[in-house]
Amino acid sequence: MNKRIQQLLKQFIGREDPVTSDQLATILQVSSRTVRNDIKILENVLQKNGAHILAERGQGYQLQIKDNSLFKSYIESLLFEKGRVPVEPEDRIKFLVEKFLLQSDYIKIEDLVEELFVSRSTLQKDLKDVKVILDKYKLTLEKRPNYGLKVSGDEKKIRYAISEELFKRDQMMPTDQSSKMLLPKEQMDRIQQIVLKHLRKNQLNLSDIALSNLVVHIAIACRRIEQNQYITSQSINYQDILNTKEHKIAAELLNEAEQALQITFPDAEIHYVTLHLLGTKIFLTDQKNSSLHDFEDPMLETARSLINKVDEQLGLGIKEDKELLAGIVVHLKPAIHRYRNGMNIRNPVLEAIKENYPVAFEAGVIAGKVIEQKQNIKIDENEIGYIALHFGAAIERTKLEKKPKRCLIVCTTGVGSSQLLLYKLRTKFANKISILGTTELHNLEQYESNVDLIISTVPLPDDLDIPYVIVSTILGEQDINLIEKQLDNRCEDIVDKYLNPAHIFLNQNFHSSEEVIRFVGRKLTEEGLVNDTFSESVLEREKAASTSYGNLVAIPHPLVPQSNRTFWVFCVLQNPIQWGENLVQLVCFLHVSEENKEELKPMYQHLISLVDNKDIVQKIIYSKSPEELYQILKAIS
Repeated sequence: MNKRIQQLLKQFIGREDPVTSDQLATILQVSSRTVRNDIKILENVLQKNGAHILAERGQGYQLQIKDNSLFKSYIESLLFEKGRVPVEPEDRIKFLVEKFLLQSDYIKIEDLVEELFVSRSTLQKDLKDVKVILDKYKLTLEKRPNYGLKVSGDEKKIRYAISEELFKRDQMMPTDQSSKMLLPKEQMDRIQQIVLKHLRKNQLNLSDIALSNLVVHIAIACRRIEQNQYITSQSINYQDILNTKEHKIAAELLNEAEQALQITFPDAEIHYVTLHLLGTKIFLTDQKNSSLHDFEDPMLETARSLINKVDEQLGLGIKEDKELLAGIVVHLKPAIHRYRNGMNIRNPVLEAIKENYPVAFEAGVIAGKVIEQKQNIKIDENEIGYIALHFGAAIERTKLEKKPKRCLIVCTTGVGSSQLLLYKLRTKFANKISILGTTELHNLEQYESNVDLIISTVPLPDDLDIPYVIVSTILGEQDINLIEKQLDNRCEDIVDKYLNPAHIFLNQNFHSSEEVIRFVGRKLTEEGLVNDTFSESVLEREKAASTSYGNLVAIPHPLVPQSNRTFWVFCVLQNPIQWGENLVQLVCFLHVSEENKEELKPMYQHLISLVDNKDIVQKIIYSKSPEELYQILKAIS
């Protein structure tokens, strides 16, 4: 294929609308007749490679791909001599973002068109998406006539963008490919050796992820210094860090890196690395025995406040957990430092935390709001995820300490039968219940305040607040199942307890998450079930962190309780909509009561099981009636 035919093919790739021969003639600066002849030649080539040129009368010509894999292989073969060049639009955008971030000089549009094998109009369309990504970091593409484009903005933000875009948060460690884009592998390895040497010399420990982040940021600094792009002292409040242990370590390791890499680090770069050391959870090897008295009062006060707030809203029973308090305090100091200095932190396990530990993640969101109020900073999902891990560990500790439910037997047929029932229950449920004793119905009031569950052989008053199970004196298999269901909060009971079939809305036609939230809020307000601030509270919660968990499911809920009842509302959409970073078609609203004295974990587990089961989600989405959806939920085990 000659160069003119290649130029013609470029005009079709990435173009969605037909293009006329006159338009092509103008772009390529040839006659319309030449264009028509070249299209015939191009058509013969494309027919063998999974595509052809569709001619539409009165409209023009358009590329039609019949075999995407074959066509993609053909384009890659054309580009083979130039090295690995992206073909798909999303790959081109990623390629462009990385190219602009890693190159400090201007890049000409003509060079990009040639390199990517696309038309100028396709490239312009790709550049719009590039600008959207750069805007997240408050960066722009600066244009200069006859020179081209380059990234423009604060140097710290450019380095932040390089870290985020080259080393995505779902990567536990940098890949060889992304590392090589910064510096050669031997230089990356040398930086890591130097960092480890000085950390060990000063008896400091970092997690693997923290170590990786520090090495990456030093490598980025090296790359930018080689391009004469420096951090300025004005952007760092260095007076506060000059006398710190971290500044001494940063100066020592960068001094050795200078000799190893033949590069000079100005003082501002030493301050920059110091900030990264201060923003990392670093533990002295002998710090394990330090007490809470070693921490600053504001940090302790913030940590206590957020733990109390979480316990107040979620009822996790973690107020007195000293290990949780210490963990949160240790986490807060570097976290607050990071945010006050505009530094980023990657959380490669964020999505896993959201999906597998929903209660802990919700605790992290509540805690994040307290931190924002107390410390006047704004924290993001990455940090919320790390805070959630502390609460997840505390929740697991409560399981280890969980006591059996205190159980009272109500039996009116005499001492013999009540004793038989007592011993049979102890045999069957030895680890799950602690039997306080037996009583007659008329003496029940004397025990109510100390009882978690009543097992009775006679009917009990309807207004009794304590959970109870009615069984026969001989305790048959059906009775045992009833007790197990009560003890384990089985799924069918959870659905009956929290979902009213009238709160199931099928086949709804909405186009945004806000439309869905306001629709449900309006329905619940009209019903008198929630306050009129319900929708605004749910929207506020979405701002903190999206409640879409993948697999087409979102579980939105208000930031603060709006009612004295705990309940669900299900809303199934006609078509998926964008909700945060995910597409969503099944929306389950969750409201937890103000009093919140219930055991919430089984309820959360039941909801989150939807996220992990694509088959169940699809069954729910295609439910033909609220009753059918209701039964699908009850069948989840």
